[in-house]
Amino acid sequence: MLAIAAWVSCYAVAAQSKFIVWPKEPGRRLRPAGTPGGQANALAQFDSFEIEAILVEGKPIIIGQPFQAGDDWLNDITIRVKNISQLKFATIQVTLVLPEIKFGPEIPVCYGCAADQHGKVFGPGDEVELKTLRSDKFYNWVKTSVSEKAPLSTITTAQMRETPDDD
Repeated sequence: MLAIAAWVSCYAVAAQSKFIVWPKEPGRRLRPAGTPGGQANALAQFDSFEIEAILVEGKPIIIGQPFQAGDDWLNDITIRVKNISQLKFATIQVTLVLPEIKFGPEIPVCYGCAADQHGKVFGPGDEVELKTLRSDKFYNWVKTSVSEKAPLSTITTAQMRETPDDD
């Protein structure tokens, strides 16, 4: 019994904390709560959306705070957003990059990208869940791209990327 307890203890120490973080500098379109132009009651605000929650492997996380997750955590990210505009949308995407490796893959977290969501729109006040693409082919490409630069198990941070304005 003692040997099992020692093994479990070593495993817990070996697990690496993971993080989802903001861009290094908040931009015009992505404003974390508490920054000028950001809403206090949401995690963050885009021009037309508020981030209400982020889940990794089904568990809520706090941006910038460590959390525990498996090696394939990048394949199970959900971002719940609320439409705060007066417009209707069919798609929305947040892109995550991996700052620990240069020129790594971009990971889309999207609503409207899955086949069962095509043609559906969400309007003012609606909340939807953006999810990482649930495609083995896409995730295998992500894993291969990452493993060319570093073992997937060593990737601990995903960073939200600000999408440039079209103006």
